[in-house]
Amino acid sequence: MKVHLRVFVEIENLGKAMNALTDAGITGFYLLEYKGMSPQDWRGFSIKEDPKSAIEMIRHHSKDAILICSVVDEEKVDGIVESITNTLEGERFTILEVPIHRIVISEGKNDED
Repeated sequence: MKVHLRVFVEIENLGKAMNALTDAGITGFYLLEYKGMSPQDWRGFSIKEDPKSAIEMIRHHSKDAILICSVVDEEKVDGIVESITNTLEGERFTILEVPIHRIVISEGKNDED
């Protein structure tokens, strides 16, 4: 089975995380930049329910972070997690493993040409 591995890291740890993932054998990845807050960061905040106030609060109090995503064989996951854990010891990170039941890939070409 394939697994969609998602690694959330603070932006200053991107290089370390990418090196650990590469050393552990990932063959491809994509990155998403985001602004994030952990529950410890927003505990005690009372957010007004209008979207403008919520977005403004997130802009001012959240941290820049990166989500590194890769599709890997299930057998490789434990080694990858161990590599990330060792490399980022003492740093904040989150790893999610999401099982993939199907992958459909389109080359985007029209075969009638």
